[in-house]
Amino acid sequence: MSNIESIKNLLAEDTAVLIYTPVSRLYLSGFESSLGYLFITKEKTVLFVDGRYIEAAQKGVNSDIEVRLFTNLSEQVKEFLGEKIKKLLVETSNTIADVRGFERLFGVEVLPSDELEGTLRTLRLIKNDYEIDCIIKAQRMAEKAFDEILGFIRPGVTEIEIAAELEYRMKLAGSECVSFETIAVCGEKSSMPHGVPRDKVVKSGDFITMDFGAVYKGYHSDMTRTVAVGYATDEMKKVYDVVLSANLAAIEKVQEGAKASEVDLAARDIITKAGYGKEFSHSTGHGVGLEIHEAPTVSFKNETILKAGQVITIEPGIYLPGKFGVRTEDMVVVTKNGCNNLTKAEKKLIII
Repeated sequence: MSNIESIKNLLAEDTAVLIYTPVSRLYLSGFESSLGYLFITKEKTVLFVDGRYIEAAQKGVNSDIEVRLFTNLSEQVKEFLGEKIKKLLVETSNTIADVRGFERLFGVEVLPSDELEGTLRTLRLIKNDYEIDCIIKAQRMAEKAFDEILGFIRPGVTEIEIAAELEYRMKLAGSECVSFETIAVCGEKSSMPHGVPRDKVVKSGDFITMDFGAVYKGYHSDMTRTVAVGYATDEMKKVYDVVLSANLAAIEKVQEGAKASEVDLAARDIITKAGYGKEFSHSTGHGVGLEIHEAPTVSFKNETILKAGQVITIEPGIYLPGKFGVRTEDMVVVTKNGCNNLTKAEKKLIII
C-alpha cells in the first residue's frame, strides 16, 4: 500500500486531507517546495503550486499526483473539492492561524487530526529502500568532506574556518544544504555537546569535535568525529577509547525487537563503569530522515521497540568541563538480525 493510500483510508466520503507542512508535503509528493497545497480525496491527489515551482513539480512529483498551477487558489480549490467535501483534515502541527486561514480560504470546516498526524508519524518511522539510499548518499557527501577537512586542520586555523570548510566541501560533493548548524569546537570547548564554532584558534594538543551532516533529496545525514591535533595525552586517549567502546557496544545491541532503552544502556553502562557516567549528559541517539531529529529517541527512558527499517544515530560522548570532550556518532539502519552501519568514516583515533 502506498503512503497516499494509507492517508486515503482515513477519509469519509465528505472529507479530504490538506497537507501543508513542507516536510510532510515532500514525504507524500516527492517534491520539495517552500509553498504548496497537497489535497487528498478518495478519488484524486492534487498538488497546487505557484509559478515558481510549476515546471519542476510537473517533473518531480510522484506519478500518482496531479500538479496544478494556482492563480486564484480559493476558487480553484473550492471547484476541486466540489459540493461533496465538507471537512478538511490537517496535521496538528499547523498553527491555529493557518487553520483559520484555510477555513476562510476554502470555505469548509478544517479539523486538526491526531489520527492523520499519527499515521504520518508511523509511516515515516520505517524507511523504504529509496529513503535509505538517499540517506546513504547524503552520508557519503559528509564523509568526503570529512576526509578532505583532515588536510585543512592545523594549529592556527579557527573553529569557524573548520565549520565553513566542512560546509563548503559538503556542498561541492552535492549536498543541497547542511543538515543542521555545523558543530566544530576545539580544546576545552569540545566539552560542550552543542558548542558553537567561533574564532577560537586550534592549537597543538587539542581535541576537535565535529558534528555535521549533508542533505540529499531532502534526506539528512548525521555524523560526529573527534580528532586530535599534534598529539593526545594518555587521558585523552583513555576517554576516546571509552567512548568508542560505548559506540560499538550500542551498535551491537541494535536489532529489530530491541528496546531503544536497551541500546542506550549498552553505551551508558560502559561509560559509567569507566567512571564517567555523570559526564555523559544526553541520550545515545535519535531517528534521522527528512528531519534531523525524528522518532525514536534512543534514551534509557524510552521503551519503544525498534523495528527493521528505522534509521537511528548512535552517539555516546564524555564531556569534561574545562578540559575536553569526545563524541563518536554513526548512523545505522535497524535490520531483523542486527543493523547496517551507514557510516564508513574512520573511528580509530586520528591524530593530525
